[in-house]
Amino acid sequence: MLKNNFSGIFRYTGLFFLFLFAVYGCSSVPEVTSSHNNNEIVVDGKQGDWGNTFTSVKNENVAVAFKNDDENLYICFITSDNRKIVKVLSTGLTVWLYPSDSKDVIGIQYPVRKSSEDFRSVVNENGEGMEPSDINGRIQKLLKVQNELIIVDENNIGVFSSSPDVEKGFRAKIGYNMNQLVYELKIPLTKNKEFTQFVFKANPQDNIRVKFETGKLQNKGSDNNQQESPRGNGGEGMGGGRRGRGGNSGGMGGNRKEGGAGNNGPLEYEFKVKLTSL
Repeated sequence: MLKNNFSGIFRYTGLFFLFLFAVYGCSSVPEVTSSHNNNEIVVDGKQGDWGNTFTSVKNENVAVAFKNDDENLYICFITSDNRKIVKVLSTGLTVWLYPSDSKDVIGIQYPVRKSSEDFRSVVNENGEGMEPSDINGRIQKLLKVQNELIIVDENNIGVFSSSPDVEKGFRAKIGYNMNQLVYELKIPLTKNKEFTQFVFKANPQDNIRVKFETGKLQNKGSDNNQQESPRGNGGEGMGGGRRGRGGNSGGMGGNRKEGGAGNNGPLEYEFKVKLTSL
């Protein structure tokens, strides 16, 4: 009788640990090492200068790449999934950056969320059934109204804003070629000598976290329920309407999150990034 009791205890204990492994093991954030930038990256919405540095997100038709030098961090996000392209362009994208000490978290919002009228005039609801030439033309029209890049704090309050096309400081560019959206971003780091007005407080060799987060698609008839964009000293924050800390993750065997019914929820992909030393 005692032997049977111990057998049952061991069996249930084993199942319990398997459950914990399934829950916590699969939700770990993937780790990526940034490559060294030898002045080859040009933020122009084209991926050719990134070579084979991309890390794919499993089963998501999404890939990311990271490069840095002493003064700047460069990020590239690519996808050929029309639904994801529409979600990025219509609901906005926030790239959350977490320093190694978890202080001075910032979010970079580009593109920012546009009104349903702006969006509906250039693209259909979910991006399905579009010819490549059709979606390319509509993307270019939508990007024409994206003339602001916004920096928010961890509470999604705007603290700085600028044009996405500036040469110095934060720079972003979106391109569409060969049925693929290419999103590039340049972020000034602590040691940046040309731009000191606002930087991401990180240095080469630091371990940081990067999270990509879109907003949520609105259902038909819910235009009046869209979230108000948070306002700050530097502009309006619009990409997602909430803080980007935590959540499930994606990439290289990790999990990603797309909440809501009918795939209307936000896209979320998170990575631990080791900045390369120089």
